[in-house]
Amino acid sequence: MEELILEVKNVKYTRDGVTLLNNISFSLKKGEAMVIFGTEDSGISHLFDVIIRGDVSFEGDVLYKGSSIKELDYFSLMEYKEEIGYLHGDYGLISNLSVEQNISLPLEYHSSLSGAEIKNYVNKLIFDLNLDHCKKLRPFQLSRSEILKTAFARSIANEPDLLYLEHAFENQCYLNIITIFDILKKRIARKDKSLIIVTYRPENFIDIANRFIMFFNGRIVFEGSKDEFLYSQNPYLIQYKTNNPEGPMVIL
Repeated sequence: MEELILEVKNVKYTRDGVTLLNNISFSLKKGEAMVIFGTEDSGISHLFDVIIRGDVSFEGDVLYKGSSIKELDYFSLMEYKEEIGYLHGDYGLISNLSVEQNISLPLEYHSSLSGAEIKNYVNKLIFDLNLDHCKKLRPFQLSRSEILKTAFARSIANEPDLLYLEHAFENQCYLNIITIFDILKKRIARKDKSLIIVTYRPENFIDIANRFIMFFNGRIVFEGSKDEFLYSQNPYLIQYKTNNPEGPMVIL
């Protein structure tokens, strides 16, 4: 039986009287790559609150490696967050640190590597992502793709078992970030690493993802394999893929 790394069970998340997620359930196996997508107001961005933040009030449960994150105390919650690699569309680089310093930061705080080992490992990430030419530069001196690749390197520096990428690739030139996709493909070939990509452009990850989940109005309206994503006649999915204003989704 394949081991689950993440289970989202009947989650209902309400904020300021508005239900943002309504009875959401799905699971992620070790070694699996999942794409979660939907319209801007579908609820996909609110998954961050219950899966990554883990400190908001919601009904249902989220289990990581079999343990409920709702039962974690403050210090255990911090350890949980350190185990997950997270990258969002704002990238969040520290402005007064160079590329190599930004990437080194999680290793300096959360690893047992020596200074020399950290330097060697960071240099390898920099080489793999074609960042060697700018490793001494600070974020304001970088192009958008260089910022993304630096933030991506930082998110995988600690070799997290679960990598959560949220709107990280929108407004990027895909040719400039092809090195990231090469690393993601190698990562999902491993049986001990899992991946969640939250995006508005699920078609960009056909060669990476095993499963696709679509949200609308806080609910899951489609879930299936790559082939099902490509060929399903689900009306929500067809409307989304064809950018058609006509269909079951009311587009504002």
